[in-house]
Amino acid sequence: MGAGRATNGAQPAPAVAVVGLGNPVRRDDGFGLRVADEVERLLQAKPLQGVQVLRSFRAGFELLDLLSGFSHAVIVDCLEVPRPKPGRVRRLSLRRVAGSARLTGQHEISIFEAFEFARRLGIAMPTTVVLRAVEAADTLTFSEEMSPEVAAAVGPLAREVLRIASEWQRPRASSARRESGQRRAAAAGPSTRRDPRIGYT
Repeated sequence: MGAGRATNGAQPAPAVAVVGLGNPVRRDDGFGLRVADEVERLLQAKPLQGVQVLRSFRAGFELLDLLSGFSHAVIVDCLEVPRPKPGRVRRLSLRRVAGSARLTGQHEISIFEAFEFARRLGIAMPTTVVLRAVEAADTLTFSEEMSPEVAAAVGPLAREVLRIASEWQRPRASSARRESGQRRAAAAGPSTRRDPRIGYT
């Protein structure tokens, strides 16, 4: 899977899955897939260790195969809601996914049921999951072109997804730097030099 590898004694980076859900030929229903494409493009320009971009057209049981072995996940889809504001991104949870045909399990099982099923089978699934979904204007028309408002939300959400992944990585990187510094200090022995920029007590 996308597990990070430890180097120079650093703790391994979390294995992060970015999953875009959707149908590429049903207008705004392709939103999650477009976000996945944009995240992939941004990662090519600036790689982030331990992050893997995945895609699914149906979710359900397929999520067990896609997410098994990852510690963290960001899942992106679109929503069909009454009186939508196209382009508005909502924060969802495993239990609150109303409006997403794939995540509510209209055709298979819901995302919550998928995680419960995996738990009963002993399948290792992400313990930290972030869900984002955009309010769609049109998911019925057969077209690869999204509505302008929804298309405009792709870039900002892709950047947010990478920001979230970076924050998941940061505590481990900081801890690894502290441990490395402590080892160097111990090897060098006691020192009387003090950095004037640091307040000592």
